[in-house]
Amino acid sequence: MINPDRQHRVEGQHWVSPVNFEPEVTEQFDFPSPLGLIDSTLRKVRYTAGATTAIDGFLRIAQALADAGIKDEALNLDWWGDDGPNPREFELVREILAGGFSFTTNVYADTLLGNGDGAPVSDGRAAVDVLLGIGAEVVAPGIVEAPSLDAEKRQLEQLATVLDYARSCGLRYTITLAQCGRRDFDRMVRVANEAIALGAHRLDLMDSTSSLSPEAMRVFIRRFRSRLDREVPLTMHVHDDFGLGTAAAIAAAAAGAGPDVSVNGASYRCGFPPLEEVATSLEVLYGVDTGIKLDQLQPLSDLVAREMGLPNPALKPVTGGYAFLKHTPGDVLTALRDGPDTFPPISGCVQADVVGAEVRWVWDSLSTRAMVRQLGENLGVRLSDEQVETVYAALDAAVREIPEYPRWLEPARVEEIFRKVIPGSANSSV
Repeated sequence: MINPDRQHRVEGQHWVSPVNFEPEVTEQFDFPSPLGLIDSTLRKVRYTAGATTAIDGFLRIAQALADAGIKDEALNLDWWGDDGPNPREFELVREILAGGFSFTTNVYADTLLGNGDGAPVSDGRAAVDVLLGIGAEVVAPGIVEAPSLDAEKRQLEQLATVLDYARSCGLRYTITLAQCGRRDFDRMVRVANEAIALGAHRLDLMDSTSSLSPEAMRVFIRRFRSRLDREVPLTMHVHDDFGLGTAAAIAAAAAGAGPDVSVNGASYRCGFPPLEEVATSLEVLYGVDTGIKLDQLQPLSDLVAREMGLPNPALKPVTGGYAFLKHTPGDVLTALRDGPDTFPPISGCVQADVVGAEVRWVWDSLSTRAMVRQLGENLGVRLSDEQVETVYAALDAAVREIPEYPRWLEPARVEEIFRKVIPGSANSSV
């Protein structure tokens, strides 16, 4: 944990507003301890359309997740209406369970329980046998809202049968409550308490359509917890349909439910709360121990992007290409004059190395003559006004000659042009 004392300023690490830690802000927080963060990267990468991830890539991602501190991983093994489980999902679940990773893996299967009308679509015990046969230790039946009280009764009877069989096989089980934000609340609570009575060791709430605002999320989680017969760990699963995935996940955590996350927000549709955003925010802005090694976030993010064949958006927070890129003149001057790792962080709150990233600068169409002078000092050359103009013109022309994105010069190219224009420059580097 990087901020155990909940300090707004830690030299060489971060500097945020002290208001974040005032009692007026924090008195409503009820973060779980331990946090109970659950990761869904592997199944979400599997669900991302067009991803190129091979099974070896999944195994590399799994090891990197474990190395970064992930303790709980969620996988899916669905039949999708076929006679057997999806072969790609089956391969993934089998290989991850056989991989000996340090995290616990719970596996959801759509045939562990019947559909919403309470009628079995299959014998859930058969799904238990399949999962048991490939090494599952934790299974996750899901409960959708039944259309009637009679259907709900049949649904719960089937749940009891499946869980009793799972327990007899030595398996533990969590319960997934689908579409939690839009279903009848009282009936959902009743089903949740029945699941607790049947021995569920965790309840996984799923608001997959992002129906809850961050403010409503806190009220929802508090209200749900207050109605449970017995306190059990909770998680909350949301998507990013409104661009509020990270905010909603943090709101859920602040009210007592562990956030469900994936690296880079990998998922279908609009994506998912990114591990790197949620973990960094919780540690820095809230002083919450996530159990994640933040300095591994950048390499983990880069690995997932490579294995998926899906680059991170350049403007993505924390691990995007622009997160620690400096190009505005004031920022570049600071980096050139004081070094890229100077503190306070250049135009930001968090030092780049906290998340395993690096500050980098570029020369582009905004760059200035003051930057040329500083470059000269760094290279051991005191430039005349005429030389400043010559270097500036050469660099500016080089940018204009670039026909497409990214229209900028990396430091090595800047130095090359500088030395060509000003022969005899010292061997110092920019």
